[in-house]
Amino acid sequence: CVQTPRIHSKLNDLPSKGHEMIEFASQIGLELMEWQKFVCIHGHKVKPDGRWHTPEAGLICSRQQGKSTIMMLRILTGMYVWGEGLQLASAHRLTTSLETFRQIVAHIENNDSLAKEVKKIRWQHGAEEIELKGNRRFVVKAANNAARGLSKPESIHLDELREYKDEDAWSSMRYSMMAAKNPQVWIYSSAGAQHSIILNKLRERALAAIAGSDDPIGWFEWSAESDAPITLPSGEINWPAFAQANPSLGVTIHPDNIRAVINDPVDIVRTEVL
Repeated sequence: CVQTPRIHSKLNDLPSKGHEMIEFASQIGLELMEWQKFVCIHGHKVKPDGRWHTPEAGLICSRQQGKSTIMMLRILTGMYVWGEGLQLASAHRLTTSLETFRQIVAHIENNDSLAKEVKKIRWQHGAEEIELKGNRRFVVKAANNAARGLSKPESIHLDELREYKDEDAWSSMRYSMMAAKNPQVWIYSSAGAQHSIILNKLRERALAAIAGSDDPIGWFEWSAESDAPITLPSGEINWPAFAQANPSLGVTIHPDNIRAVINDPVDIVRTEVL
């Protein structure tokens, strides 16, 4: 597997709270791959004043690689280790957010040390919530009114960002954080398409920052070069290109599963696995 993304923010020597995430993952039985540890460490660097070096961060790779594991770990660490008062999660489809919510609840219920800190779990449709003792909350919201009525979330998690076609959901979330002490937004997505307005704008910002613009956005993108062939002149699958876009290849993604889809329409293969 490819541990370092092809496109990533400039690395630095600042201290990282990502090590606390990795330690917490081992305590609660979440196994991380090396590429996931890379994201934890470099996406959670801290400035001398204690604030996040990257107040906005993006994780881009093909489907089924383990993005949701990082999202779940970030939410759990925020609640249990860092004591964040409010975290929000949303996705283009509510069912996606609910799946993440169910995974988090299941992980809590299967771990006595986590379960004993729970005050209440609410299953209200479109506003599911985990509340811990000490006023620590994680809330799932539908994308169309994601942050209405909620103030000062300390972290926000937007999944499937490639599907966001307008600014409304992004704005309602992003600008709810203005009074938060040390806010951080994480976006998670597979490769964007022409309609992926928000994702494409963030990616342009990230590329500009990598080139030297003054923008603290963090970006971690596992993808192949845009002109990378699916197969080589020899007829062999272009495995190096697929490895660039699939960091879990050979660990949780079996090469046969890639082999099974390469004869699908080219544009679909490029979007989904390159």
